[in-house]
Amino acid sequence: MSPQTEYVLIVTKAGGGEAASLGKTIADWLADRNVPSEIVQHPAPPARVDVQLFRPGCGLVVVLGGDGTYISTAGQVLDWGVPVMGINHGRVGFLAEVPRDDWEVAMEQYLSGRLDISKRVAFSYEIQRGNGIVAKGVSVNDLVISRGAVARIISFDIGWQGQWIENVRADGLIVSTPTGSTAYNVSAGGPLVHPEVDAFCVTPVCPFLNGVRPMVLPVTDPLTIDISEASGDVYITEDGRVPYPLHRGYRITIQRSKRDLKLARVKGNTFFEKLRSKGFISE
Repeated sequence: MSPQTEYVLIVTKAGGGEAASLGKTIADWLADRNVPSEIVQHPAPPARVDVQLFRPGCGLVVVLGGDGTYISTAGQVLDWGVPVMGINHGRVGFLAEVPRDDWEVAMEQYLSGRLDISKRVAFSYEIQRGNGIVAKGVSVNDLVISRGAVARIISFDIGWQGQWIENVRADGLIVSTPTGSTAYNVSAGGPLVHPEVDAFCVTPVCPFLNGVRPMVLPVTDPLTIDISEASGDVYITEDGRVPYPLHRGYRITIQRSKRDLKLARVKGNTFFEKLRSKGFISE
């Protein structure tokens, strides 16, 4: 299906304003070129936009907002297998890469088939209690296991390829995609990983009396986390959304999603440039 016979889904940041106005401008620009589009407003966080009705015939998803709006939308459309373009209306712009003044350049590249597509690994996960699955989902940025309001250490075991690191005691654990490595992961002392590497980034948060360091593991095999002790409240959070409670004996299994995120941008090879502009590299 060519761009001329597909339609474009435009998701605008909650609250209207400049993002909503630009969404209408883009829709009118596409209509002048006989390309249909649909506009959907993203609800205020932590709600997630419901776009499943728009899946048939969609060739491109355009997100007008910041990285949070982009991550939320990308998780919803991941299994569509279509490019997701972020036009930045936020503060950071690691994922919403297209500057708002460059939207017309980006759309012209889409119509001519010249968009740069960066393929990014995403995660699917399941939470198991006994023999049953109690929750599951997908993550394009990170999964975070953290304690609640009471400052109690969490004990957990980490398994990969039949090997185990047992009795890890820490305030929490971050499992980020390489795309999400520049977020909470790096703030907690984890590594910066190129977003097109296929890996788990595993970073304990304030580990207590053990030598577990941040790790980068291949996504060829699932990663398993067992909650071995939880004297207080423990939660898992998917891409910064509503936390799900965990208890002793719960098992979280994380693996590569069946589909990668297709991040659409106007130019490639911007990783070092972005690290410099965001203050991760100083020269």
